[in-house]
Amino acid sequence: MWAVASSRQEAAEDRLRATARALALAVDRDFGGIAGALSAFATSPALGPDPLHPRDPVALHAQAVRIGQQYAATVAVLAPDGEQVLSSLRPLGVPMARATSSAAVQKALASGQLAVGDLVIGSLSGRPVVSVALPLMDEEGRVAGVTAAAISAERLRELLERQTLPQSAFSAATDSRAILVARSDAEHDRLVGRPVPSANVRQFAGRESGFYRGVSLDGGEHVFGFAAVPAAEGWTVFVGEPAAHFDAAWRGPLLVLLGSSAVAFLLGGLAAAFAARRILRPVQQLTYHAQALAASGAKVTAADIPPASVAELEVLRRGFAEAEAAVGASAGALRRLNEELEARVRQEVAAREEAQARLAHAQRMEALGQLAGGIAHDFNNVIQAVSGGVKLIEGSVDNPARVRRIGAMVREAAERGAAVTRRLLAFSRRSDLRAEPLDGQDLLVGMQEVLSHTLGGGIRVGVEVEAGLPPLLADRGQLETVLVNLAANARDALGGQGTITLSAAAALVAGENAGVPPQLRLGAYVRLSVCDAGMGMPPEVLARASEPFFTTKPKGKGTGLGLAMARGFAEQSGGALAVESELGSGTTVSLWLPVADEEPQAAGQLAADAAAPIQRRRGRLLLVDDEVVVRDITAESLRVAGFTVLAVGGAAEALMALEAGEEVDLLVSDLSMPEVDGLTLIREAQRRWPGLPAILLTGYVTDAAELAIGGALSGTFSLLRKPIDARALSDWVAALLETERADQKVRNILPD
Repeated sequence: MWAVASSRQEAAEDRLRATARALALAVDRDFGGIAGALSAFATSPALGPDPLHPRDPVALHAQAVRIGQQYAATVAVLAPDGEQVLSSLRPLGVPMARATSSAAVQKALASGQLAVGDLVIGSLSGRPVVSVALPLMDEEGRVAGVTAAAISAERLRELLERQTLPQSAFSAATDSRAILVARSDAEHDRLVGRPVPSANVRQFAGRESGFYRGVSLDGGEHVFGFAAVPAAEGWTVFVGEPAAHFDAAWRGPLLVLLGSSAVAFLLGGLAAAFAARRILRPVQQLTYHAQALAASGAKVTAADIPPASVAELEVLRRGFAEAEAAVGASAGALRRLNEELEARVRQEVAAREEAQARLAHAQRMEALGQLAGGIAHDFNNVIQAVSGGVKLIEGSVDNPARVRRIGAMVREAAERGAAVTRRLLAFSRRSDLRAEPLDGQDLLVGMQEVLSHTLGGGIRVGVEVEAGLPPLLADRGQLETVLVNLAANARDALGGQGTITLSAAAALVAGENAGVPPQLRLGAYVRLSVCDAGMGMPPEVLARASEPFFTTKPKGKGTGLGLAMARGFAEQSGGALAVESELGSGTTVSLWLPVADEEPQAAGQLAADAAAPIQRRRGRLLLVDDEVVVRDITAESLRVAGFTVLAVGGAAEALMALEAGEEVDLLVSDLSMPEVDGLTLIREAQRRWPGLPAILLTGYVTDAAELAIGGALSGTFSLLRKPIDARALSDWVAALLETERADQKVRNILPD
């Protein structure tokens, strides 16, 4: 009965926590949408190089009005001193009072980054609002002002009301000062702006999510599930339910079980007492007569037994029969009660499993929301840099030096975007790693130089490498990223002061050795370690250290993905990750990577290869891609390399060109296209024109794509991942064409 009651209570708590997390993600997504709109506004051509003197004020004001209508917000451009350059609430040219600087504006000016503020009364609207502020940069890269969106608290209330809750429950949101910003019920207008009781604040302050009991602002005793809003530091979303309704959900079944059990025990006790009384009286009488006969010493026959004793024996027999029937009835009642209890337990277990499944789904959605938010943030930065750079290039055609400088920044931004996808794929263990032999000592010495300038002046980075260390096999870029993340974790554990040691040693796994990760296969490995002398981790934290999204850092200071991505990278590379830590004795994170069979290529040779000019190629290519921009840029890069390129937008056009007699030496196709995908196109083309070499380009890394491609490897084509450098693509095309020409020569020499 206690297990049933506990499961019902835990399921109810999980329901409140999961609902709060879902609402927190909804608020986070809403802030993210507003931030994206402000980013587009901040890079508008109408703004120009001087944000405080817009190039086209009319177009910029119209854009501010559109954003304000879309998000029920007031959009403004402010100077650092609070002067309003424009506002979506005021026509152009109308004098406006100096705006009171909100916390969001101050944060954006100080940090140069997007900031979400607290609840204030809008200086223009006079209503409770929350500000989202984004810094505006001048040509020198300095903060020249901010663009801010003042969102009505009513909008947040409408967002909370979209979540279906029990009739007596409500949801609410508070800012970083624990001030009520919005509430989903009729108490919104009366309670907005009031501080949450301090006893409640102590229950949720600084925590990501949880459950507690407390008194709400309307004075009632409630239970609350809560969750923090990732994008707004200090913000929390609650789901509250009256304590009486919450307790009834689990106390009701417990009381029913207790009542049923009490009735069963009472009935069984009464039946047993009645049967015992019916049996005991005849037995006592028989005992008395038997003792009397024994005392007289007479020989007793059946004829000597008094009729009264015979009657008593008959009564005794009937008593035994009735007692047996009563016991049977009691046993049947107890059996039925037990079956009912088992059925109730099964129902409760099923309800608990259903609640756990809902909670797991909510956790997956939370993880997906966090992941999507991080990816959206990174890609918004990349898109902003690329789009802004392109606009600057368009306006600088007469300044080649500036075009080259801006072009380099655009290329760097694009590379950062590709790095985001590589990190994400490494976390999910689906990335296309480019493993190569690496010298462990050169790698760690190079990392020492990088980390010494990036971890802060209070951190000293040491390197310890075993003599005669064999080369290791790994993707250099991914490995360097992992080491940087591990070193950053070590710096945080040291509090910014201390020594971090990077070490490398050879290791041979020949059996069940102590300290060796159990998933490693037998063989030779190189163990790279990042060691710090920080506070270390207790066992319960160490057990979860590499779980995705688990972090002990304060909100906004860590994502919980660092060790998870490191583990994914190590295992995909054929190795493993191990974490050794003890509270008060520091932490050592080790990457076990396989030994390479070849010697690493010299760094100077790699640099020389990268700097070599693109060789002029020859050959006629058929390029197929439904994305116009991607198709045109890819075609132009191949033409620059010397190839003749016929570019079309789909599989049907490609097959029509081939059927019309278009002579091509090689087919290059994108995988994902409407109607007919690239893989089907290549198969059909090679079926009709056997021996036609082909290259398949894809930005996807999914099970379906891998299986489809794996089943077609018997064909003559290569799979390349997007984004791919123009030089690398032209090299692949040239290599395939050279192989095809060599095969053609062999076919011409050999007889049929």
